[in-house]
Amino acid sequence: MAAVRGTAPEPEPALFRAKLANVRPMVNMLKTISFRPRARCVINPDGLVFTVEESQCLVAQAYLRAELFTTFSYDVQLAEYYRNQEQAGFEAEDSQDGEPSDVTQVVLPLDNLIECLTLFYGPSGTSSSGAQSGAHSTATLHTSGNPGDLRGATTAVIAFNGPGTDFELMLEERGTISLCRLSTFVPEPSVDLKFSHYPTTQQLIIKSEWLRDAFNELDPTSESVSIYIASSEPHFRISTIGESGSTDMTYSNTERILDSFFCNEDQENQYKLSLILKCKQALAMSDKTKIRINQRGFLSFQFMIPTAADVSFVNFVFAPLVSADESIADATARV
Repeated sequence: MAAVRGTAPEPEPALFRAKLANVRPMVNMLKTISFRPRARCVINPDGLVFTVEESQCLVAQAYLRAELFTTFSYDVQLAEYYRNQEQAGFEAEDSQDGEPSDVTQVVLPLDNLIECLTLFYGPSGTSSSGAQSGAHSTATLHTSGNPGDLRGATTAVIAFNGPGTDFELMLEERGTISLCRLSTFVPEPSVDLKFSHYPTTQQLIIKSEWLRDAFNELDPTSESVSIYIASSEPHFRISTIGESGSTDMTYSNTERILDSFFCNEDQENQYKLSLILKCKQALAMSDKTKIRINQRGFLSFQFMIPTAADVSFVNFVFAPLVSADESIADATARV
């Protein structure tokens, strides 16, 4: 087939536009929260935040800071204009007071976004399956050589023109260009587990390799996992009780294991194991993990994931399981 020569079409002026020299860091970050088909994307001057929720008991966020991109352009004035227009259409009781006026929120089909970003090599390193609902793409080829032999880095230009428009991606690898457009959705009210509303009583930073060992030992037949942090030995314990009996992994406050440790209140809480295990992919990619528990027993895992540009973060917040002696009012107040 003869090569088609030309240049890539210039994208129209956008509310948001950014360029990636390599899509793989973004793909890796998105995969850590890909257990839900859709994600809320918050665009702000500092970067992008992708959020997914599960059962009103788990909120996971992947942070892509502006430094991860080769170029990052966000029109704050246009964002504020769009936000004022949206709020003018809401009743007073439906307004989203308290949120910054310089952010843009949109819901994206996360599975389709990953599929588009991995168009040249597939989400698992193989060719992708056909497009799914919610995404459509057009491909314009500008090639020289064999387009099937694509082993270089895939670059991407990402653009969004504002509410009601598609989320656009222009991918290029070794002269092959693909234009993808993702349908967007209006965000619904989000779950706020209010982790920061209560004081943090326990905090530690652990080398992720130690936490990975603990996760590998957890009994998958257990309904829950118990996390205990105390000022005395054992300082940190993860345990499950399943069909095979009990499993306990304990860690001491030593420099070899923990980078930092803080505890002003001994506390043990239980969490749903199936939800905790959803962070395994983020854990596998991270170097260190910050673990925090607040006064109400809510748990935060912050995974520090190295990238070529900087360290990126993925944060998981879990609500504790309600104890048998806790009142319905108390349980409702947790969320």
